[in-house]
Amino acid sequence: MLATDLMIPAVADVRGTTITYYDSRDEKDRDDVLVMIHGTSGSTKAHFGFLFPILAAKQRVVSIDWTQPAPNGKPIELDQLVDQVAGAIEEILPGRKAFLLGYSLGAVVTAAVAARRPDLVERLVLVAGWMKTDLQQILRNDVWQALRASGDGAIRAYSTFCAFGGPFLASKTLADLQPGMDAMAFDAFGDQQMELNRRINIVEDVHRISAPTLVIGCTHDQMVPIRHQKALFGAIEDARFAEIPTGHAVVFERPSELTHHIQRFLDEPEAFTAGSIVPTPQP
Repeated sequence: MLATDLMIPAVADVRGTTITYYDSRDEKDRDDVLVMIHGTSGSTKAHFGFLFPILAAKQRVVSIDWTQPAPNGKPIELDQLVDQVAGAIEEILPGRKAFLLGYSLGAVVTAAVAARRPDLVERLVLVAGWMKTDLQQILRNDVWQALRASGDGAIRAYSTFCAFGGPFLASKTLADLQPGMDAMAFDAFGDQQMELNRRINIVEDVHRISAPTLVIGCTHDQMVPIRHQKALFGAIEDARFAEIPTGHAVVFERPSELTHHIQRFLDEPEAFTAGSIVPTPQP
């Protein structure tokens, strides 16, 4: 099956909300299903365009796109996104547990799902996630909000600067990155997610996570500095930790290395016990 054949959207009705998702459907000879949740202002195609087909080569993969809650003049709440994910798993995989993976804000959402609905989660992978927003994140968010309000094209350069690691940027030219910058899309739902990022606090949830968990941190992350992933690792009883030398945009910078860690955790869950530091693959 071609990668493009896997990226065909389907829809599910989740408590009256229409959710778009992607499902490789081929269960091969494995019973497990990997469910992936994207990050802020993202989507399956935007954040998992590489990961989805590669991971789907070995197991069934489902990736869920959030839907903007019905407008009521109020900011979106984390609970709304958690309910969408939990409801989508129940609808798409009735009676089954999932191997749940979240990236960035998606990691926050999936951590909350794992804490509140352990009946839905077999294992958990948290990539570039965090428990509680701190001042460094709020200050970056302030600058983003100001650039967004100004309508200045500088928001594209600023977003690129924050997303990628310094070593990665140093190896590129502006011409290399311009197509990606031009492709950035901004809308009201993305703005709401950025506002939500300022209010994240799932500390109590995280301490209740019982599922075996792989926490993946990014060495050069400026959006969610690696101390946040280390805090997640320390707070989850059955967690192991892997570090990738990349910025926050690990899904673009180091997708092969990210896929390696995810797939090994799915294939060999007992390879690294709780509290382990997973070695970084050497080139």
